[in-house]
Amino acid sequence: MYRQEYCEQVINFMATGRSLTAFAGSIRVSLDAVYDWIRVHPEFSEAVSRARPARVKWLEDKLLKSRKGAETTAAIFALKNAAPYEWRDQKYTQVNQNVKIEKLTDEQLDLLIAGADPSTVGIIEPEYQDVTHDATLVTDQSKKD
Repeated sequence: MYRQEYCEQVINFMATGRSLTAFAGSIRVSLDAVYDWIRVHPEFSEAVSRARPARVKWLEDKLLKSRKGAETTAAIFALKNAAPYEWRDQKYTQVNQNVKIEKLTDEQLDLLIAGADPSTVGIIEPEYQDVTHDATLVTDQSKKD
């Protein structure tokens, strides 16, 4: 089923913002077949490698030209999926824990100097919330009391 002309077709097709899955649909083959071609045909693999950034370029151009909220949101969503290594939400968590060195035992200091994790030497004690009472489900009225 593989044809040499698919190399140029996949580049042109994805350069209009469409996915590899959509390309497979446009030529009426399964996505698995397309992945097989990538594995077996080096020229097709190279073409897909060139097509993916062309798709991202088209999506970025669309984003830069978009003026409406929904259109912008759709472009960002597509970019997050097309190029997740560049277009992703990044989350940062910062935890500050102040511990007075005077309150540490010699053993704790030795462990810290040796590189131990502060939570394992009893310096930072996590807070736990007991929620077992919320997990109890009473299904029989006689068991309530």
